[in-house]
Amino acid sequence: MSDPSPESPGSPGGGYVLCGDVCWPSPYICDECCSMDLDSLDPALVEQAGSFAASFLHAATGRRFGGCPRTFRPCRKKCGSQVNCCGGYAGTSMVRPVKLPWSTDWVNVSCGVCRGSCQCSEVSEVRIPDVAEVVNVRIDGVDYDPCGMVAVYDRSRVVRVDGGRWPACQELGSVDGPGTWSITVVQGECVPAGAAWITGMLMCEVLKACLKRDDCELPRRLQTLTRQGVTMAFNDEFENLGILRTGIWEIDAWIEQGRYIGGVQPTILSPELPRPTEMTWPRTGHCEGSR
Repeated sequence: MSDPSPESPGSPGGGYVLCGDVCWPSPYICDECCSMDLDSLDPALVEQAGSFAASFLHAATGRRFGGCPRTFRPCRKKCGSQVNCCGGYAGTSMVRPVKLPWSTDWVNVSCGVCRGSCQCSEVSEVRIPDVAEVVNVRIDGVDYDPCGMVAVYDRSRVVRVDGGRWPACQELGSVDGPGTWSITVVQGECVPAGAAWITGMLMCEVLKACLKRDDCELPRRLQTLTRQGVTMAFNDEFENLGILRTGIWEIDAWIEQGRYIGGVQPTILSPELPRPTEMTWPRTGHCEGSR
């Protein structure tokens, strides 16, 4: 087993800020699309408006993008009766013969380790759902740089690629220190292009609404209609609020393109066909400069 190089990472990653329960690209672009002087406002108010804008867009796009960093403490399961790629059953003793798929051969394999159906050599892996990025690995109270140490396949399989193995035991009775280990990941898909611009635009309009400015583009509860010298007032029922639309074309168009699935062609996959493995992390350029 090789020893990964230790590192003590600070934030969830460059270019991200924690906005409540979401990670969203920052800083928000406001200079070109906001008529307000943000430097003259209370910084706490601006921060609250930005957090609301990021959380709103995160929810409006179906919470697919910009998940928050979460720390998992995996527990390793013992090898059970599962078929490995060589056709036999994983275990410490000989088991009944098994017919190889698409073959007339029968084998009886005892490997003593668990192997997945996609590789014919042992790999050390843990499964965590919906992994977009591995932020940190912590073993026995020491932080390690995940770059060069792990890779993520199919957004769920966190595999050791440095020749090492994940610890076999987990001391859940201790929060940190000897006998403990954890993996911190960001869940959710990458935030689509334009997020910083759209978030800045929505943040600006939220600030205008808070300050009761007349140039706020967000729809107000009270609406008026004037026809032939007669003015009528009525309450806006906010029909689009239930689907988290703002009434501003640029913002709503960005939300819709993040949720649009009309162009996706239906496909039919046979459960008997092997599914190719996709490496989903690290992405190109993500680990450049990392030791």
